[in-house]
Amino acid sequence: MSHVCSYALLLRFYTSWNRKPKARRGHPPKIGIARFSSESLMIPQITSTTLEGVLTEMCQKLEDENFVENSDTLINEALKREAIVSTAVEHGLAFPHVRGVEGGGLSFVLGLSKKGIKFGGSPKTLTRIIFFVVIPTAASAFYLKLLSGLSETFRSKEARDKVFGAKTPKDLWKTLVKITKTTVR
Repeated sequence: MSHVCSYALLLRFYTSWNRKPKARRGHPPKIGIARFSSESLMIPQITSTTLEGVLTEMCQKLEDENFVENSDTLINEALKREAIVSTAVEHGLAFPHVRGVEGGGLSFVLGLSKKGIKFGGSPKTLTRIIFFVVIPTAASAFYLKLLSGLSETFRSKEARDKVFGAKTPKDLWKTLVKITKTTVR
């Protein structure tokens, strides 16, 4: 391949990568949290009461909504990840995740448990807000920004209380979009 041809391919790649996403006709480009999730990935009340059950429910949601192809693989990888060290953090939050999932974009399911789940970490703390994140290799930097924005948002008791006020996936989505407007860009 000639240098001119290589340069042209590189230039085309750079300009397409550096370009802002085009809106589909009649639809504005996705911004904020909408780049990573959707109303269909909101679970206002998780039915499972165990770590494995919760991960299964969330991975199945990703498959049911066509965000991933094989939820069984995700479940196994997420359980391996949790066995290394729990992704539960303070304020009743957990961020279980699987890296290196190819074929889609960075995406997450949000699930709530009003009673709480023993998720690991401190045995005294129950996890009530779970973000299960699927991270393609190329999106690692975006994952860290997303995690930072969500952590900043949910440090606030007010934000945590607001999500628990949501009764439907639609309500939960609207609440999440609103409370992350300034933290997830």
